[in-house]
Amino acid sequence: MKQGRIFLWALGLFYLANLLGTLPFASASLFSQMYPGFVPDAATPGFRLLSDAWAVVGLQLGAIGIVALWGARDPLRYLAVFDIVIATEVVDALWDIYSIVWSHEAMAFGLTTLVIHPVWIVWALYARRAVVKAAR
Repeated sequence: MKQGRIFLWALGLFYLANLLGTLPFASASLFSQMYPGFVPDAATPGFRLLSDAWAVVGLQLGAIGIVALWGARDPLRYLAVFDIVIATEVVDALWDIYSIVWSHEAMAFGLTTLVIHPVWIVWALYARRAVVKAAR
């Protein structure tokens, strides 16, 4: 059970940090790292669209993060959060591959995120198994 709690706390904090990084006031610096050569300018429709889209992604991750933090109190009751994280990380990894290949995302940034996704997936599988085993 302890492994499940640790995982849910770490994930919740990480996803909330992602939320902060994708909010419009913080996203300009993030975009310059992700997309070299992109000039953040809130006055252009392209930047507003990119900023709004990333804000929605951040809100989704933040929502999962809040549920994970809440679920850390009783990981067995919130077992589905582990599966949601696995699905989210698989989809995000596919999105990163797309971004690197077709959307000119910075290679170093994209590869860094591609390393992070499997870490969360493997940890979620491990923690989920530990929670189920502890419940038996």
